[in-house]
Amino acid sequence: VRDQLASSVSGSLSSASSLISNLGTWLSVVVLLVALALAVLFTISGVARRTREFGTLKAIGWSNGRIVRQVAGESLVQGLIGGAVGLVLGLGGILLVNVIAPTVSVGAATAGPGGQGGQGGRGGGFGQAAAQATDIVLHAPLTPVVIVAAVGIAVLGGVLAGAFGGWRAAHLSPAAALRSVA
Repeated sequence: VRDQLASSVSGSLSSASSLISNLGTWLSVVVLLVALALAVLFTISGVARRTREFGTLKAIGWSNGRIVRQVAGESLVQGLIGGAVGLVLGLGGILLVNVIAPTVSVGAATAGPGGQGGQGGRGGGFGQAAAQATDIVLHAPLTPVVIVAAVGIAVLGGVLAGAFGGWRAAHLSPAAALRSVA
């Protein structure tokens, strides 16, 4: 009975760990997509504010490709800066979690010879419960793959946002851009 309960508790902990890991993965994907969408929106907003500037550049002969490269280059630099700042903040968060090392305590009561836990029938002392507790110390792992992926995603997000914003800027009509009030 004790071995069955121990394996049941162990299986439950394994299932809970898997669930938390999967939830964390999907939450990270959602946050990444929202961050990318915000980067694109901010880039488009910046392009909209600079309509006259891009109209002037097109009027003096800049090609669509050159405008796209200009905006994408600016976004690349912003992505690199954001990646560096995010890396510093992330490393600080990992250090904080690892220093605090929060602990989750999981306990299970197992039944003694009486089979019901607690005191048996008429106070005979049979069936006393024995408690088993397991402490799980939480820590945030840090691997070079995670660091490279984090900075790479920030840079890629910046480039994608810049390419889309640059595409929008390149397709402005110079006359309409120069007429608009920014």
